[in-house]
Amino acid sequence: MTWRVLISAPYFQPHIDRFANFFRENNIEVVIPPVDERMSESELLNWISDIDGVICGDDQYTAKVLTQAQNLKVISKWGTGIDSIDVKTANEIGIQVKNTPNAFSEPVADTVLGYILCFARQIP
Repeated sequence: MTWRVLISAPYFQPHIDRFANFFRENNIEVVIPPVDERMSESELLNWISDIDGVICGDDQYTAKVLTQAQNLKVISKWGTGIDSIDVKTANEIGIQVKNTPNAFSEPVADTVLGYILCFARQIP
């Protein structure tokens, strides 16, 4: 069986080739839609009907999208916040929703400390 996985996380898409062997070994067909920042409900409806899994960014996984996703088993958020996913509906229809806790903790902390120093020293 081949699994179809939609990868719509725009900052992950440029690195997909690094995982080509994993995808091939696990019979995963990668589906890469054009994404600027996030996919809207209407955009997702054009892609989701035969998708088994998703690696997404801040895409709008509404109840309408989830109920149209007949094969969908898991949504994995590339990041921490899952507020753009209707988790209640996903749970009701048996779709697992996962995220990557602490994925950006260090870079965010580094940035905050950098801004503190910039503003304290009036660098900008």
